[in-house]
Amino acid sequence: MNFSFSFLMTALAAAAAKIPVTLFLSAAPMLAGCAVGFFVALARFFRVPVLAPLFRWGVAIVKGIPVVLILLVFYVWAAVFYEPVMRFFGIASEFKNLDKALIAIAAFSVYAVAGLSEAFRGGLASVKKGQFDAAFAAGLNLRQTLLRIVLPQSLPAALPMTGNIFIALTKAAALASMVSVIDVMNAALISANSNYRFLEAYVAAALIYWGICIIIEKIFSALEGRFARKTRNTKGT
Repeated sequence: MNFSFSFLMTALAAAAAKIPVTLFLSAAPMLAGCAVGFFVALARFFRVPVLAPLFRWGVAIVKGIPVVLILLVFYVWAAVFYEPVMRFFGIASEFKNLDKALIAIAAFSVYAVAGLSEAFRGGLASVKKGQFDAAFAAGLNLRQTLLRIVLPQSLPAALPMTGNIFIALTKAAALASMVSVIDVMNAALISANSNYRFLEAYVAAALIYWGICIIIEKIFSALEGRFARKTRNTKGT
């Protein structure tokens, strides 16, 4: 079978229509991962009793589990517990009516928390201990030290790994088709069901993922450059 460039364009159009779904499946877990992951990183960095070892083991366990397995576990849990929980709260809702994208977002958020907590912890570790001591000696409390001294230095250091995690989440969004979510990948494959031109469909999906990931990489590279210039200007003054 010859490669059909005309159908490639058809598959591209079908897949491109689902770009918002893929971005939502990656951006929502990214935001959740940043919020929770930063809290986890702080607890581990400052060695908070009970929480620090609990989070350390939790992150290690999640990092050792494939994303697809996390997704399937969440799907099974939702299938088993969703309706009983809804009945407990007096809500008439069946599992078949649940938006399966929410299951994917929850699963990807767990993966994002584990990865981003490590990125933020690495950023915190890049700040020398002497700067904490100097800030406390100047009369700043812990909150002021974090906001004024630590975060402006640690967040830029965490940007490269944060960008890589965002790209990984974007590619992992293709797994959402396993729980009946139609994203870029699934839309491209559905368009090939009538003529079995799956090679063109895969190429179309690959081109779109490639384009999205390049844009994300450019955005984070621009942010890194901006922070680098700001740091140089601060040191110069």
